[in-house]
Amino acid sequence: MARHGAGGSTPGVFDSVLDPVTGLPDVRVFAVLLDRKLALARRALQPLSVVFFEVDGFEGLSSTQARVAQRLAARLVRGTLRESDTVCHCTDGILAAVLDDTPHGGAVWAADRVRREVAARSYHTGVTLSMGVASYPTHALEAADLRDRAYAALFVARSLGPSRLEVAEPLPH
Repeated sequence: MARHGAGGSTPGVFDSVLDPVTGLPDVRVFAVLLDRKLALARRALQPLSVVFFEVDGFEGLSSTQARVAQRLAARLVRGTLRESDTVCHCTDGILAAVLDDTPHGGAVWAADRVRREVAARSYHTGVTLSMGVASYPTHALEAADLRDRAYAALFVARSLGPSRLEVAEPLPH
């Protein structure tokens, strides 16, 4: 990417929205993207899912281990999900994916594929992921609620031990 300014040290336009460790779009992109994609899903009467992924035990890692774990998690999540799915870096140790045209059953299947792929490598890497899934319209009707319910499911998964996948509770009928 071309740099501008004296000595080429001024960040490029797109650098400001990419996480420097993972290379993924950051949480600001996730927020805008989720709002827009949910509006499109609503309009097209299509499902939409959100999956949060968290590196297990992230808080206990050294800064070098944390960077390596985040890069590995980003690579494996991005490489396992569909090319059309969007993966973003939310906070240290946490990634989020927006899965277009994916009901909760498909999102659980996709997240479990990621979980199994990461678990298969955990012997060598020591990295495992906990995951939380929520889908429109099964679990939430608004973007903020969808995000919050997926995050709450992640919180439950994290509390139950490493390499767990939990799904949000459905909305009452």
